[in-house]
Amino acid sequence: MNQSRSLRGIDWVTIIMCLMLIAFGIMNIYSVDPDKGIKQLIFFGLSFFLIFGLISVSSITSNFFEVYSPFLYMGAVLMLVGVLIFGREINGAKAWFDFGFVSFQPAEIGKLGTGLLLANFISSPSIEMNSKRTIIIAFGIIGIPVALILLQPDLGSVLVFSAFIIALYREGFSGWYILVPVIGGVLFLSSISFPPYYVLTAIGFITAVISLFVIAFTYNRKLLKTVMGVQLGLILYFIILFILVFFFPSMGAIEDETSKQFVTQEILEFNVFFYGLIGLLLAIISCISISYFILKDNSESAYKMLSSEFATNQSYETGIITAVLFMMITGISLFSSIIYTKLPKHQQERIMVLFEGEKKYRDTSGYNLLYSKTAIGSGDFFGKGYMQGTVKMGKFVPEQSTDYIFCTVGEEWGFLGSSILVIFYGLFILRIYRLAENQRSVFSRFFGYSVATIFLLHYFINIAMVMGLFPTVGIPLPFFSYGGSSLWAFITLITIFLILNYKDKQSLI
Repeated sequence: MNQSRSLRGIDWVTIIMCLMLIAFGIMNIYSVDPDKGIKQLIFFGLSFFLIFGLISVSSITSNFFEVYSPFLYMGAVLMLVGVLIFGREINGAKAWFDFGFVSFQPAEIGKLGTGLLLANFISSPSIEMNSKRTIIIAFGIIGIPVALILLQPDLGSVLVFSAFIIALYREGFSGWYILVPVIGGVLFLSSISFPPYYVLTAIGFITAVISLFVIAFTYNRKLLKTVMGVQLGLILYFIILFILVFFFPSMGAIEDETSKQFVTQEILEFNVFFYGLIGLLLAIISCISISYFILKDNSESAYKMLSSEFATNQSYETGIITAVLFMMITGISLFSSIIYTKLPKHQQERIMVLFEGEKKYRDTSGYNLLYSKTAIGSGDFFGKGYMQGTVKMGKFVPEQSTDYIFCTVGEEWGFLGSSILVIFYGLFILRIYRLAENQRSVFSRFFGYSVATIFLLHYFINIAMVMGLFPTVGIPLPFFSYGGSSLWAFITLITIFLILNYKDKQSLI
């Protein structure tokens, strides 16, 4: 009876799905490189010591991971600092500790530590979701490891940290925060493809035009107050943009004269000032229209800014927020260009392959993608058969056992096998989301959502990367890509969540 009770809460479905994915992953690694396949099998065997260790320490206290999450987070931050000093540089990123038999990436511990500490913070009884304090602390917890990883630089790991925003949304954060990483990614890609000052001018100009249309077609006074605040912030934004262009014109220019996006400094300055002035005039006209003709009888009007109601004036509060947001956008755009120029040449090319195609870079960074597509396409519907891949045998695809492992699946198992894998992997991630949603504890639920979304981002980005739908950023496919530290990191994430799920179910008995 006691034994039966102790087994309740163990989620055998997730465990079996994990084992099936790991087994299929090892099979494909073995097909690419038998030596690495055997090593991956050894790494998997050693992971049982890790699993038993996690189960043992979790039995010390019922909330072990919650209590010790700050220490794990601080340890992860220290390791991220240490790798910048003592780490080994691989593929242009100083992101690894090399211990000979196995290399270790502190960013993996960073994901775990950040997820646990955020879960600890969000589950606090006194927490007020969407309060300014909560938002600042939550994004601060995420921001510290992200900033350190950017210094390596490892853009792939930075992308995965956006998983925590999905978990925060589930716990009550505004859905707008989900757009933060999306907007950041679009802004980064735009700012390295076009002169950043063009990007910033376009953002301001389009915002001014949209606001003008809103004013013309709405009678909602609350919305008009918000729009006036946006225009006030936009006026300050354009003024600062003009100052930057006048004193620091080279910051927003593309220096490579062979680039399609290259423009001379004189033309760049003229275009920015011309369209920027139009945007500035539209913003000023919008403010005047709302303030003096629509809200003239209201304390929200701009010329009553010194009135007693100023402290609660919605327009000015919105204006301050808008100005801060636009300044952040300006910083991201300008520093994106700087970060891009600091990246090694092969990493720059990996990003540009997405826009200009792999054929242009077929002898450099487009080589992997070109032969990856060739391998996947040659598999046809049923594939060539296990260990029968000709592209794989010719070793045309570098890193085929790690980041590009999915092209082996496509070549040897074909469209049918690849589709089954994609569907099965998707069901595995959905299973984690379902378990997370059913947790009674906020701590367990938040961590479960974090784990599921980390797997989802790795799964989506890696497969999209191998198929040429996303830049090559060095993100492994969990349980499939070769590497002991990567395998252990993902096993740790899923093991801790299953332990939390087990304790949650045991508390119901």
